[in-house]
Amino acid sequence: MEFTPVGIAESLLLLPMTIVFLFACIPITLKVLNNNKEPSNLLTVIIGCLGLFLAAVLTRIQGAHGDPVFFGSLIFDKMAVMINYGVLMVAVFTLFMSHRNVNTTGQSLAEHTFLILSSVTGMMILASAAELMVLFVGLELMSLALYVLIALGHEQKFSKEAAFKYFILGSFASALLLYGIAFAFGSTGTTQIHTIGTMVPNLMATSKMFILAVTLIFVGVAFKTSIFPFHAWTPDVYQGAPTPVSAFMATGVKLVMFGVFLRLASEHFFSNNPMMTMAIEVLAVLTMTVGNISALGQENIKRIVAYSSVAHAGYMLIGVIAATNSSSPDAAGAVLFYLLSYSVMNLGAFAVISLIEKEERGHQNISDYAGLGFKHPYLGVAMTVFMLALAGMPPTIGFIGKFYIFSAAIKEGYTGLAIVGVINSLISAYYYLRVIVNMYMKEPTHAVVPAKSVLTRAVIAASLALTFVYGIISTQLYQPALRSVQAIIGK
Repeated sequence: MEFTPVGIAESLLLLPMTIVFLFACIPITLKVLNNNKEPSNLLTVIIGCLGLFLAAVLTRIQGAHGDPVFFGSLIFDKMAVMINYGVLMVAVFTLFMSHRNVNTTGQSLAEHTFLILSSVTGMMILASAAELMVLFVGLELMSLALYVLIALGHEQKFSKEAAFKYFILGSFASALLLYGIAFAFGSTGTTQIHTIGTMVPNLMATSKMFILAVTLIFVGVAFKTSIFPFHAWTPDVYQGAPTPVSAFMATGVKLVMFGVFLRLASEHFFSNNPMMTMAIEVLAVLTMTVGNISALGQENIKRIVAYSSVAHAGYMLIGVIAATNSSSPDAAGAVLFYLLSYSVMNLGAFAVISLIEKEERGHQNISDYAGLGFKHPYLGVAMTVFMLALAGMPPTIGFIGKFYIFSAAIKEGYTGLAIVGVINSLISAYYYLRVIVNMYMKEPTHAVVPAKSVLTRAVIAASLALTFVYGIISTQLYQPALRSVQAIIGK
C-alpha cells in the first residue's frame, strides 16, 4: 500500500467525532475543577446536547465523500452520514431522558454524559469504518463506555449484575471478532473491507480459513445486534441498566451495527457460499421466533421490550439477507429505514418507561401500568401508539418499516422469510396489546406518579410526531435512506 501524507481536508472530516469527544470532557472537567462537585444537571445536559448539535451541523456542512480516506481506513459516504444523524438524534434523546431519571440523575450525571458521548464517538467511527481493525477500535470504544454506563446506575444489585454479564460476554464476542479479523488478514493479506470484498468469490470456494474468518466476524457483530443464539444477555442487561441506557443500547447500538452488516453485505462477505447463506436465513427465523415467543410470558416491561428488540433484529436480518445477493439498493434502503423508524418507536416507549420508573427498583411490571390510560391520558395514548407501532400497525412508521423490509425480501426471492416475518409480527401483537389492555382495562393496585421531567416528555412528543409523520409520508425518509445506500450496493 502506498502511504501518502494526510491533508487538512481529510483531517477536517474527523471534526464531528472530535467535537463530540471534546464536549464529552467538559462536564467531567468542570466537576474535577470544582472539588468534585457535580455541575447543574441541566447544564450538563445542555453541554452534551450542544456538542451533539454542533457535530450534526458539521456533518451537514461537510456532506458525504465517496472515497476512503486515511489510507483507506475510513469512508464518509452517504450511508455513514445518515447513520451519524441517527446516532446523534438517539444520543440527544438519551440525554433528555437522563435529566430526571432516578437511576442517572444526581451525583454522576457528568460521568454519565461523558460515557454517552464517548460511546457516540465509537459509533461514529463504526459508521465510517472501511477497514476491519478500525471497525474493531470503534466497537471497543463504544462497548467499553457501555459497560461502565450500565454499572453506573444507582440501583446496586441489578445494574452491577447486568454490567458484569455484558462485560464478560461482550469481551468473549470481541475476542471472536478479533480472531475473525486475524484469519481474514491471514487469508487475504489485508484488512480493508473493499479489497477483501473483491477476493470473496474465489476465497469462499477455496479457503476454509476465510470461511472461518467471515463466520467469526459475523458472530462478533451478531452479539451486539442480539441475533439468536447470541441474544441471551439482552433481557438481563436491559432490565438491569438505567432505562435511558437501555434505550441508548436498543437503538444506537443496533443502528450502527446493522450499518456494519450492510457494509459487509455490500462487499458480498456473506454470499458466494450457499451453506452460510442458509445458516443466516435460519438464524433470522430463530431470532424472530425466539424473541417473540420469549416475550409472551414476561411480566417486566423492560424484559418485554428487550425480547421485542431481539425479534426486531430478526426482521432487520431479513433485509440484510435480501441485500447480500442483490444489485438493487431497495433491501439495504429498507433496512436503514427500518433502523431509523425502530429507533424512534423504541425511544418513545423507553421515555414513557423512564417517567413511570419513579423508584430505582419499582414500577417496571405490566401490572404497574394498570389504569395509566385514564389517570395519565397523555402517557397512556403515547404508550399505546408506540406499542402499536412496534407491532407494525398502520398508519405508523412501524407498519411502513415492515412493509419495506418484507417487500424487499419478496422482490429478491425470499418469500418464505417474509411470510415467517408476518407470522411473527402477528405473534408479537399479543404482548404489545397486553400493555394496552393493562392501561385501559385493569384497575390499578397502587398509585403511580410519573416523574416530572419536561425533557423526557419532549422526547415522547417528538417520537409521537415522527411515528405518525413518517408513517404517513414515509417517502420523505425512505428516499434519503435509499440514496444513502445506492453507492455501496451493486458494485
